[in-house]
Amino acid sequence: MLLLGMLMVGALSVEGDMKLVLDQATYPGPDSAATLEIGYEVPYTSLSFLKQDTGFVARFSVGVQLLDRTGTPLAGDVRQREVRVLDYDLTTSRDSGVAGILTLAVPDKATRGLVEVTDLGSDRQARAGFNVLHPRSGVSVRMLKRGGPNPGRNYGLQDTVEALVELPAGLSNESLSIEVKDERRTRLSARVPVVDSGGRRTAHWTSAIADSGKRARLGSGQYRLEVRDGAVAARADFSVEVPFFASDEQYKEKVDELLYVATQDEIRELKTVPRDERESAWQAFWKDKDSNPATEVNEYEETYFQRIEYAKRHFGGADRGIRSDRGRVYVKLGPPDAVDSRPFEIDSRPYEVWYYYEVNLTFTFIDRYGFGEYVLVSPQSWQ
Repeated sequence: MLLLGMLMVGALSVEGDMKLVLDQATYPGPDSAATLEIGYEVPYTSLSFLKQDTGFVARFSVGVQLLDRTGTPLAGDVRQREVRVLDYDLTTSRDSGVAGILTLAVPDKATRGLVEVTDLGSDRQARAGFNVLHPRSGVSVRMLKRGGPNPGRNYGLQDTVEALVELPAGLSNESLSIEVKDERRTRLSARVPVVDSGGRRTAHWTSAIADSGKRARLGSGQYRLEVRDGAVAARADFSVEVPFFASDEQYKEKVDELLYVATQDEIRELKTVPRDERESAWQAFWKDKDSNPATEVNEYEETYFQRIEYAKRHFGGADRGIRSDRGRVYVKLGPPDAVDSRPFEIDSRPYEVWYYYEVNLTFTFIDRYGFGEYVLVSPQSWQ
């Protein structure tokens, strides 16, 4: 049985004085030769626009070079692009940009690659290096957005996740199984037909982030798309960023995290608010707690959830996260002024002592059962 190789894909770490997204994917091309795709997404704010006729024009170049182990260039390509817009406000909008893909055949001896993007109006540059992988057989998975390339593989509430799967010659699969998973479970699944078009065998899968009621099918987070059917196996990662009000699951989790600033009645009430009223109800809850209403940011809310996130990261596992004794103290009082941590005591259980000098409080936590769950033993009656 032929076991097909996984798609080789990954975002690149970019250096330089331009903000952009670079991505690379290597997959089997014709006659089992490897093909490299460099995806790029350049925000307009990284380009220099000049007034021309009735609009504004910016030009930039994208180049890739492949090297062998000695650093000798083996292959390369450079493309120049021109961007034209009519409205000046678009040139300064953080939400506007241009995306594309640069494709290059990969020589057998290539081991290293370099990508360089240059704004031709200012000579500002960004660059990234990567290791060249050589899959010999397999499928390609391209993550698309609005029918075009999506180098950052990121999606918002108004977007539709698109995946174009292409099978190599010789495979007779009539359909493919596609699943979208997060760290906990499968979120979406579908069976997608394979179609023949122009000598290519492809499967195209789409799923809108939100339904007609503006309920997010996928909440904010990292996801993995897996393609499987018999010997076929491929995957690609992507991310979603949506307001937590739009996700039933994430909204419920967020409301549950109010346990140290809300009563049980307030929590129940927030959970029953209709979806289109969640944001206003949430803002009304925090408005009375805003320590500085003159600012746009509610500092108290911001600080509270920073502490919640810290407790989730540092007191999870064997302990109970934000519902642990350490999590409760940390969320209410913030980081201690000093910590005496003794995790490897020979003649006693592991323990921690937290000191809060300004409020004259000292807390002692003991890992009572040796599994990492630290229980508050002093003071016993503190709430």
